Amino acid sequence: MIKDIFTSIWKYFDIICFLIAILFAVWGCFLLSFAVGIFGIAVGLILVGYLSEKIASLQ
Repeated sequence: MIKDIFTSIWKYFDIICFLIAILFAVWGCFLLSFAVGIFGIAVGLILVGYLSEKIASLQ
């Protein structure tokens, strides 16, 4: 049972790491200033949207 959980997590590990990296980048932008944080959210959402469209077109 535990092995099944780890194999299902391992399939999406790179996506999870990518999303966590964007989260920390946006957090760092907010530490600089509020306006930079809002811009960081915009850039992060653009990246996630673009990559989700690229992944969807591969299937």
